[in-house]
Parts: sequence; C-alpha cells; structure tokens
Amino acid sequence: MDYKILRPRQNPRLQNYDYKTANHYFVTVCTHHKQCMFGAAGEPNGIGQMAAQGITAIPEHFPEVTVDEYVVMPNHVHVILIFPQGVKDLSAVVGSYKAYVSKMFHMEHPGVPLWQRSFYDHVIRDEAAYLEIKRYIRENPLKWNLDEYNPHA
Repeated sequence: MDYKILRPRQNPRLQNYDYKTANHYFVTVCTHHKQCMFGAAGEPNGIGQMAAQGITAIPEHFPEVTVDEYVVMPNHVHVILIFPQGVKDLSAVVGSYKAYVSKMFHMEHPGVPLWQRSFYDHVIRDEAAYLEIKRYIRENPLKWNLDEYNPHA
C-alpha cells in the first residue's frame, strides 16, 4: 500500500511580526481548490456577491478595521485592510470574514467546501507599495486571462 507523505504545513504568516501592529495589509483568500465559484472576473454571481457582502461587512464586525479596496475574482478575493494599533489580529478578522460568507453560502449549498485553508497576506510597508497594490486590485479583472489563479491561463 502506498502512503502519501505529507510535508509539514508551512505557516504563511510573516515570522516575528506582530499582526496587531497598526498597518495596511493586502490579503488574498482563495476558494477551495481554487475552483471558480464567484462568477466572471469583475462580474460576480450570487456567490461572488456573498463574498463581496462579507468584505463590506467587516467594519460592522470590527468597527476599527477599514476596508480600503477590494475585488472579487472568479476563485479568490483581494482586499486591503487598514488596522489601527492594538486591534484583533489579522487572522481573527479574515477568519471571521470566511465564517460569515460560509454561513450564507452553506444555507444554499450545505456541505460544499467554499474556502481554501488559511490565506495569503502582505504587510504594506510604504506608500509606493500601497499605490501599486491598489492599482493591481483595480486592474485585476482586466488581467484575468494572465492571472496566476486562473486555471485556464
């Protein structure tokens, strides 16, 4: 019998960084197995609208966190979150977002996995990086054919 050897899962978070530090964070959350579930690039379907609604609801659950820019793509979302000092950490906010959207999704699709485990983040360190990421988010739907998450690219 062949057994698949699993490598230890790497922690995608930046080592030795305090995620309760005031900062701007660029976050990407992918669907389960990067399946295209959210509609067309720039044109979210009902599930994609749930994903967008979850993003716009983040400040309702975490009033101190600001959603600066976001986009819902066919199999992932990008968002810039702005945190003041001492707020719940980034993982708590993203985990709450995923749970909120999953709850709505599972009302119509019980038992169907929606999200990939974990998420990707990038600490935005300066104004130039912030402006570049903001531009990337805005232009992402136009570049879906070249997107690394596009299964047909």
